[in-house]
Amino acid sequence: MNKFDKKLRKKATEEKIIIPKNVNTAIENTLNSLSEKSIKTKRIKLLPRITAVAACFLFFMLFVMPNVSVTYAQSLENVPILSDIIKVVTIRNYFYSDDYHEMDVNIPMVDDNENPDAAENINNDISELAERIVKEFYQEVEEIGNEGHGSVYVDYDVITNTENWFTLKLTVTSVRGSGSVYFKYYHIDRTTGKNVYLSDLFKSTDYNSIITENIKKQMRQQIKEDSNLTYWIDNNALGYDFVEINDKHNYYFNDNGDLVIPFDKYEIAPGYMGHPEFVIEKKEINEIMKDKYLNIFK
Repeated sequence: MNKFDKKLRKKATEEKIIIPKNVNTAIENTLNSLSEKSIKTKRIKLLPRITAVAACFLFFMLFVMPNVSVTYAQSLENVPILSDIIKVVTIRNYFYSDDYHEMDVNIPMVDDNENPDAAENINNDISELAERIVKEFYQEVEEIGNEGHGSVYVDYDVITNTENWFTLKLTVTSVRGSGSVYFKYYHIDRTTGKNVYLSDLFKSTDYNSIITENIKKQMRQQIKEDSNLTYWIDNNALGYDFVEINDKHNYYFNDNGDLVIPFDKYEIAPGYMGHPEFVIEKKEINEIMKDKYLNIFK
């Protein structure tokens, strides 16, 4: 068994299983209803206990598992690897479904033997986010019940995985009346072993105003070319106005090595605009970006 398999096993024992209150109550009621009858022989005396165990197992398989599905790698000796540079696997899946609510939350684990601290930072952040999402979902199930519909989905993609750079994209889709989508991007500079935020890419702090103006310029040009497009800029009638990006705004690099700034749904535009992205070409920011990040994908 290799080190990654051992890490998966260790992670499996550390992960918490979140079970909604109504499931716990149902389990307790089932156990309390199973009384052991007085019997004459030792062989017959075992029957109620066997029945109780079987009933609990059947209840767990039919009720609990559809609500909390803990899915670790089916074979820890042969885990599905999404990359041959940094390993990423689904270490847990929370699943729930009834006539009114649905949840499907996939939690990845990043394993980078050369940069374990950076990988652990990503794993911890994702675990905290997922735990909060799952907790909020079950609270909604308890509070709303069959008086409303709701669903939440979490999935991930490996965007870049090279000897120098790693990017993981987490997508969270929430549907409560109307749907919303937001993303989280995680990066590792494998040449330094550090997590890299947007502000770390640049030489000076004026990068945010430069990129913001570039994005606004693209917005105005798109609106000029298509009157059906709308962005919340220039003090529009709705009172919203996209001001500027911040130090930890989402970003990633495309195949050309250009910087891409993505936005969540409703962040800078009405819902019908989806989740816009803006490409900032290297030639537009090469004077303010650190040299190593201009050339990291060559």
